[in-house]
Amino acid sequence: MFTPTYLVSCITDLDPAALYDAGIRGLLLDKDNTLTHHHDPAITPEIRAWLKSAAAMGIRPMVVSNSMQKRVQPFAKREELPWLALACKPLPFGFWRACKQLGLPRRACLVVGDQSFTDVLGAKLGGFPVAQTEPFEIEHGWSFTVRRKLEVGIRRRAAKRLIQKEKDV
Repeated sequence: MFTPTYLVSCITDLDPAALYDAGIRGLLLDKDNTLTHHHDPAITPEIRAWLKSAAAMGIRPMVVSNSMQKRVQPFAKREELPWLALACKPLPFGFWRACKQLGLPRRACLVVGDQSFTDVLGAKLGGFPVAQTEPFEIEHGWSFTVRRKLEVGIRRRAAKRLIQKEKDV
């Protein structure tokens, strides 16, 4: 349940052409530590260019965040991205709603996020492929500290599984 379909350092490591060829037509994107630093309102030029490249291929992005509307809406509007706040990840309902808003089937949407216990687990529970990124920065607070420490082992095992899967192909 915690092994992503793709394990990458940053969203820009994903090849939009390869995603398109794999049938991906929608991206359900976490905001904090995936598109931007935690509480940072700006996307880097590299990520902005990657999003434009994916859109040019016919892949439609949408921000899906557990954050409140007052944090997600200004960010998404500035970046001209559709958005969904209070997604309640790891429950899959937010991903399902986002998929419906995009008018796409689940198998055509890739969830992209940095956290094993919200993004990856929620995608798996919802029946979505998922790409897990490295976080830009480590958040502070006891719950983040505990989850991030647990994620070290989860990511290590996921990387081994994905390498073995590539060898088997």
